[in-house]
Formats: sequence, structure tokens, C-alpha cells
Amino acid sequence: NYTSFIALERVMDLNHPEAISIALEQILELYRGQGMEIYWRDNFTCPSEEEYKQMVKRKTGGLFMLAIRLMQLFSDNKADFTKITGILGLIFQIRDDYINLVSKDYMHHKSYCEDLTEGKFSFPIIHAIHSQAEDKQIIHILRQRTKEIEVKKYCVDLLEKFGSFEYTRQTLKNLEKDAKEELEKLGGNPYMEDFINSLSKT
Repeated sequence: NYTSFIALERVMDLNHPEAISIALEQILELYRGQGMEIYWRDNFTCPSEEEYKQMVKRKTGGLFMLAIRLMQLFSDNKADFTKITGILGLIFQIRDDYINLVSKDYMHHKSYCEDLTEGKFSFPIIHAIHSQAEDKQIIHILRQRTKEIEVKKYCVDLLEKFGSFEYTRQTLKNLEKDAKEELEKLGGNPYMEDFINSLSKT
């Protein structure tokens, strides 16, 4: 991926002997997480919620961890931020999954509910499939990789009916609470709290 090499080029500019190895470790974690997501999508294998969370912590949380580990090279603060970066990664990804399915901005555009066209097992989709195991409608829609707006709207209605959006919103609230509690344990930071608030908005 071209942008990864651009990022590594910038990391080299830091002129620190550990910077490149840290960047490579975290970029590899990102690709491992991305690989899991692609495998599920291409094999029509719905992961469990826990498997999804582990994937996100690698893919998205790893990027937060990359920034923190690089900053720690030049800081006296060597605290362990692994837990909070994992939580932030989950908030970011779950919110992104949610917005992709509920946003009205692209309702009449081909990018409306793009995750359905991609066949992606996003957080609300995973909840719906596991909570309504007898109902195969959503998995069939995912298999179609549909671009039809009406089919996508029907799927969104099913997700609402199955309580998947409500479950997603509640999960985000719980994660926001967890993030703030972890931030407090790390000494607190008003700027970081504002960041968590903005990240959690639905």
C-alpha cells in the first residue's frame, strides 16, 4: 500500500533507531486485522462479536497505538496505553459501521450503505445475524453485493426491526464510559476527553 510507504518515509525523518521497527510492527498488526476482515467478507463467514472486536483492535486500534508509541520515544511518559487505544479503535470503527448504514446523506447515491455493496460484516450486521439466527434475509442481501437502493433500504429496516442499531448505540455508550474511566486511571486529560466525546457522537 502506497500510503504505508509514505508513512514509513515520514517515520525515518524522526531519526530514532526504534521508530522504524515500531512502525512496521503496528502496520503489520493493521494488515493482520484487515486480512481477517477480508477473509470473512470473501468467504461469507460471519464472525462472532468477540472476533470482530479483536480484528478492530488490530486494524484500527493499532493505528492509535502507532502514534502513541512513536510519541513515547521522545517522552518520559512510558505508561501502557494499550487498553485505551483498543477502546478508541472500537469506538471509531463501530461508529463508522453505524454511520455507513444510517446516514441519509447518500440515500439517492450509489455510495448509500456502501458496506452492504461490499458484503462487509459490520458491527450492526453481526448483531443481526447472530441475534436472529433463523432469519437468513440479511446474509442473503450481503451475498448479493447489491447496488439497489431499495434492497439496501429494506436491509436497514430489518436492522432497525432486529434492534441492531439500538444495540450498536448502547455499545458505543458503554465504550465511551470505559474510555473515560481508563483515561481517568491514566491521570486524566481534558483534551482527550473532548476527543472521546467527539469520537462517540452518533
